[in-house]
Amino acid sequence: MRCSGRLSLSALNLGLSYMELKKRLRILIVSPFVYGSGVAHGGGVVCFTQLQQLAKHHSIAFLCFTETKLDSPENEIKQLDGIKDYCDWVETVPFGFSKNKSIMANISSLALKLPRAAYLWHSSEFSSTLLSAIIKYKPDIVWIQFPQMAQYVSVCSSVKTVMDVQDAYSISCFRRARLKNGLRGCREWFDWLCWVRYEARFYEQFSSVLTLSEQDATVLRALNPATQVTSTGLPLGFSVPPAARPVPFRVGFAGSFAHPPNVEGLTWFLDCIWPRIIKTIPEARFVVAGRNPPHALVARSDTTVEFAGFVPDIAEFYASNSVTVVPLLSGGGVKVKTVEAMLAGSAVVSTPIGIEGTGAQNRLNALIAADADGVANAVISVLRDSSLRDCLAAAALSLASRNFSVDAWGEKVDAILAGLVS
Repeated sequence: MRCSGRLSLSALNLGLSYMELKKRLRILIVSPFVYGSGVAHGGGVVCFTQLQQLAKHHSIAFLCFTETKLDSPENEIKQLDGIKDYCDWVETVPFGFSKNKSIMANISSLALKLPRAAYLWHSSEFSSTLLSAIIKYKPDIVWIQFPQMAQYVSVCSSVKTVMDVQDAYSISCFRRARLKNGLRGCREWFDWLCWVRYEARFYEQFSSVLTLSEQDATVLRALNPATQVTSTGLPLGFSVPPAARPVPFRVGFAGSFAHPPNVEGLTWFLDCIWPRIIKTIPEARFVVAGRNPPHALVARSDTTVEFAGFVPDIAEFYASNSVTVVPLLSGGGVKVKTVEAMLAGSAVVSTPIGIEGTGAQNRLNALIAADADGVANAVISVLRDSSLRDCLAAAALSLASRNFSVDAWGEKVDAILAGLVS
């Protein structure tokens, strides 16, 4: 049964409860990649949590690209199986990556047309499949995830649309461009300008735009005041804090290496920060979690640095760290790795970019420093002082448990969806 505004009023007149009314919504989720149980990158973790929460009250259909090189094919199959447990209907379209398309994506960016990532995810086959899905599934809401997919709003003119931004690229690309020099820097600045124009152009066409942080919402409103933006926060949480205790002198980092800010931040940490830490505390050990780290970084492994690859229980990984570091120099939104570490009861040392959107305050819920000396000194302080570590960890857990409740996110989103269909 499709829930239009007229049916909603009729349902209310018949005395149906708000919960019964919510269950009538049909939502088609559109994603650039597969995610599900066992997904290894933060964006996928958040999206899967969102999907699970939406499926509690609504009927869900799911459309995405596959083979995007974010995970191995075996993991994609496993994740698709996990998604099917929550969806009435799932369909995929192969991701048509080629060297020629990559070249054309760069040309598109330099010509100030589509940004590189948006061009790579542009597909006439996907547009056709999405249109067919709307006709067959008859959704009340089309829920589009990640900026590169916003271009598909033009296919959805007959239905209400929600843009789930996850990460405002006009912010993260600006920060990345500032870190580059020469021709690479010029290319990044062109791509940033493309994203500014792209987000201002497409986001205003959505019925509602959702961000994880108020900072992202503020920037998107400034780019185009016609955009209907709401900050919903980050839905994330472990049902029970992990039982693992911190391993003495262990420093940890986790991230998806398909995400450039993680590679940049880890490279900076290994080059400029870790040598200072190990010089002061020779017994310290640094453990890096995440699939497919760049070979150039893995080659840096020694007796003090370990690349652990994918870890099946990320909460236990964070809980086992004496310190979890988030040395990010670019990126936008709320960093999932930071919130996960806080929820696991780990002491966190971060740059200002790594901690933004969490509400954490320096020396209360985390230690925050902007330069290499500051980060190194903060890590050393926590490694040397177990009472400081325990205080930071407890305060971080308390803050994250309050701010990143799945139920709180669900209540905000349900109110938005109810407003759209009524």
